[in-house]
Amino acid sequence: MRRNERERLQAFARGEATWAEVEGITAADAARMGRTGVELAQAGRLREAALVFEAMVEINPRDAGAHAALGTVYQKLGRHEDAVHAYGEALAQEPRHPVALGNRGELLLRLGRREGYGDVAAAVAADPEGRTAAGRRAARLAKAITADALTRLGIQ
Repeated sequence: MRRNERERLQAFARGEATWAEVEGITAADAARMGRTGVELAQAGRLREAALVFEAMVEINPRDAGAHAALGTVYQKLGRHEDAVHAYGEALAQEPRHPVALGNRGELLLRLGRREGYGDVAAAVAADPEGRTAAGRRAARLAKAITADALTRLGIQ
């Protein structure tokens, strides 16, 4: 074993490096894996997509996008608590991740959990121009919530 390899393995053992870093998996490699997961999900092959994203977060637990994508797939599979957890992991890495915020907020509201309001508001704040689909959906949801509240209060 080469010295550099040994150092990378030791860094992994100490929790200072991810397995992706040990193996030299690049951002481009991760992007290709992510596209595969997205394509599988779009084709309705949700269990296989979940496997791809589970592998991605296993080899690089710092990848907020992979955690958010895993949450989305879990949500589509009806694994709601797993989805909430995956979104939370994404937000632990990137607190303003609009997909994780928007999707978790919407899911929590559907589950009757009020903390979803805060996530929806944070998603709108994280993407005020609506550059992401999640940001646009969160803005529409925030408007619908506001309109409903005004109607209930008798304000037009």
